[in-house]
Amino acid sequence: MNGDIAIVGMAGRFPGAADVWEYWSNVVAGKITISELTRGELLAAGVPADRLDDPAYVPARGVLADPDLFDAAFFGITPREAETMDPQHRLLMQTAWATLESAGLATGQPFGRVGVFAGAGFNYYALNHVYAQPGLVETQGLLSVVLGNEKDHLAAKVAYRLDLGGPAITVQTACSTSLVAVHLACQSLRTGDSDVALAGGACVAVPQQAGYLYETKGIMSPDGACRPFDASAAGTVPGNGVAMVALKRAEDARRDGDPVYALIRGSAVNNDGGMKVGYTAPGIAGQVDVLTRAYASAGVDPATVGYLEAHGTATEVGDAIELSALTEVFRRGEQPCSIGSVKANVGHLDAAAGVTGLIKAALALHFRQIPPLAGLKQARPELLDGSTPFTVDSVARQWDADGPRRAAVSSFGLGGTNAHVVLQEADGPVEPDPGAAEGHTELIVLSGRAPEAVREAAAQLGEHLRQRPDLAVADVALTSQTYRRHFPHRLAVAAHDVPAALVRLRRAPVREAARRPSVVFLFPGQGAEFPAMSRGLYDRYPSFRADLDHGAGLLAPVLGLDLRDALVDDDPHGVVHRTDVTQPALALHELALGRLLVSWGVRPAAMVGHSIGEFAAAALAGEMAADDMLRLVATRGRLMQDAPEGGMLAVLASPAALTEQLAGLDDLDVAARNAPELTVLAGPVAQLAVFRERLDAAGVQCRALPARRAFHSRMMADAARLLAAEADRVAQRPRTVPVVSSVDGTLLGKGLPRTEGYWAAQLRSPVRYHDALLTALDLPDPVLVEVGPGTTLTGLARQSGRRVPAFTLQPRPAQRADAGDVLAGLGGLWTAGASVDWASVRGGSGARRVALPTYPFARTRHWLDAAPPRPAPDPQEPTPPPAGDGENEVVKEIMELWGRMLGSAEIGPDANFFTLGGESLLFIRMITQVQRRFGVRIPVDTLSADPTPRTLAGLVTA
Repeated sequence: MNGDIAIVGMAGRFPGAADVWEYWSNVVAGKITISELTRGELLAAGVPADRLDDPAYVPARGVLADPDLFDAAFFGITPREAETMDPQHRLLMQTAWATLESAGLATGQPFGRVGVFAGAGFNYYALNHVYAQPGLVETQGLLSVVLGNEKDHLAAKVAYRLDLGGPAITVQTACSTSLVAVHLACQSLRTGDSDVALAGGACVAVPQQAGYLYETKGIMSPDGACRPFDASAAGTVPGNGVAMVALKRAEDARRDGDPVYALIRGSAVNNDGGMKVGYTAPGIAGQVDVLTRAYASAGVDPATVGYLEAHGTATEVGDAIELSALTEVFRRGEQPCSIGSVKANVGHLDAAAGVTGLIKAALALHFRQIPPLAGLKQARPELLDGSTPFTVDSVARQWDADGPRRAAVSSFGLGGTNAHVVLQEADGPVEPDPGAAEGHTELIVLSGRAPEAVREAAAQLGEHLRQRPDLAVADVALTSQTYRRHFPHRLAVAAHDVPAALVRLRRAPVREAARRPSVVFLFPGQGAEFPAMSRGLYDRYPSFRADLDHGAGLLAPVLGLDLRDALVDDDPHGVVHRTDVTQPALALHELALGRLLVSWGVRPAAMVGHSIGEFAAAALAGEMAADDMLRLVATRGRLMQDAPEGGMLAVLASPAALTEQLAGLDDLDVAARNAPELTVLAGPVAQLAVFRERLDAAGVQCRALPARRAFHSRMMADAARLLAAEADRVAQRPRTVPVVSSVDGTLLGKGLPRTEGYWAAQLRSPVRYHDALLTALDLPDPVLVEVGPGTTLTGLARQSGRRVPAFTLQPRPAQRADAGDVLAGLGGLWTAGASVDWASVRGGSGARRVALPTYPFARTRHWLDAAPPRPAPDPQEPTPPPAGDGENEVVKEIMELWGRMLGSAEIGPDANFFTLGGESLLFIRMITQVQRRFGVRIPVDTLSADPTPRTLAGLVTA
């Protein structure tokens, strides 16, 4: 299988950058984030004072913030296991999760085989911190310590902790590790072994606050600056970092609608073999070969590449060979190609270097900007004289191109394993649906394994929105809902724009979700209605609109009016408050709203209806057809409207406490028991007036309800009798959701029919809402939601004495009603643990996944202190070369030194260092020791021409 590979996600931490966006910002600004370490920092890190006093000591490094901090609990790792684990393993785990989030894949849902291809640098932590702890290996067990520290287990550990089922392969090719990992990941995708692949690397050398000893002609910089392709380049600077990319087959990314940072057109990997000066030296033939094969793999002419992220270590030999190889492959190109190396910014990140460069090149394509070469003073002569097709940029510039923009990345490992990757810009971004940015309220959801993580996530998102006010709230909402894993601790905010989101993110409470909450739908009764209460929902949600249109059309001949005039329009005549209109209007509105919630994946465990609300509950539970329910409610409303006039009075007292005030008022009935201290009385207006006078005299608070009929009293007897005949004709069906009876407060389970005459009794009997509520609250982990206008029922629930989550969907009065309130209520349900089908909520809104801050891992220190440094031996004072016949003595001493370094006893005065098996790094090390021994400077180039003990002795005594 061939084809392009899409970079769909990326994450990392770098010197001076907590994430890839800060990293890119630094790169574009040409910012150098290599740290110059203070003497105090170095001493605190355990660097011996005598080493600091060495003139060759360079106090510089690319420092990674807080490598000792790790969220062990997130990955199910014990604190003890965490502190004995290589921090490279730990950081790679966290970065892998962040990469999955960046790619929209950290959802907890299956998405195919995910491969992990990764490597790490040398494990200094095990050497200096773990194995140096007395008794630790015996206590923990050797196998446990090995599993946490050996590279063999790096990729497999990420796969295990993140439950990834594709290939898990640890890659180790020194400096080219992570770019080789990218190459192997692409192969895995093309062969079908992986559907998604994570590729990257980590480098954490400890102590971080440590410099290095410069060696003449070595690979390290003498002044702590890394200047690739600069005329003053003299070496590299070490750095720490971790980075990873998520890859998909391009056709899969297009199918899934993934944002793509760049496409990988092709890549190649090889080794220099033995045709070079030494094992650690670069080889021009190998580099030419890997470049040639990479462009053949990509089917791309190198002349079309506009930016090349080079290996660029800033060593004299390395840069010269790399430029020569590039020039040989690119020489036919006529257009200039900008060349750079991120090592100038962050230093050499070893096993993470290649993918760090890849991310830079991918973002250059994504943002269509040529990044500058940081710290450039004067380019190498061959970059100025036209002998190569390459140029360098000292400042960022817009990337103009006639054809598709292309970039390439090189990474060459110590030992000769070379990698080159060819990139191309992705297709232009999919244009958003104009309807997605019309100011609709959207729901942003955040979660974490701990409350602190959620609060930190809210703060991070707020800062991100402040920096990116151009982001569409719909895109932010979609990303948070659909492309992130939902953890038990949750927060949700409804907002129509970024400023509103910023305010609410600061104020929103964090709630712990129940594992299996019992969601209870509460349907309010008459008195909750207001004009145009359906308008916002009708305008925004097609399914709600369809239900309302159908119901209004069904009842128009019965009512002689279109209910939409009251539910959607302004209703200037207030017909919505007329009982014969109110009841079918409420029932229709609440049924449509309940169906909307169910369509969004919210599954009620039970339902409670207050008076007319019980009809909506019955229809939603399936015990009667919706059309039958609406017709029955229309009849009920007409019969109650035609009943004798009366009134209703709400009293802040229990029925038992009203005995004295009710004495002699025999026509008054208890119409509702809404709360322990909230009772509604109904009956003739005259008796209610007397009753109210008595209440006032006793100091009992009361309030007249706007009803002109005495609902749920003996004055409804005729209406109840007539309703019974109509109700008997309605077909009963098995109930699919339990409903709590408002007549006696009992739970009517699934399939159990109501008793004959129930609906007539329900009209005549008092509403025992408080009893019904207590029944519902006995369900496991109840969560209440008021499915209708107002806040009455949830307000009554708060008077029950039970602290339970309770949410409303339409809490605001008519003039401020907003469909977004429903989303706010839905967000509350989700925070309490209710399941939500986010795709159904969005309903093809046209929103897109966007880059948002990734999970804020807990910053807990898991770290073993390093063993105290062993006292350094007294430094040997340099001894001047002996006079007279001293050269022979020097030759003998040099032969002894070479014997120790090379492990050979047979070394003659004319033996060639390289013929004996020495290589370039050891050669530089040997020269450094000779210089320190005799206090002289050795001209490396002169010795390189004839590397024998006799020649070296002559240079010492000259």
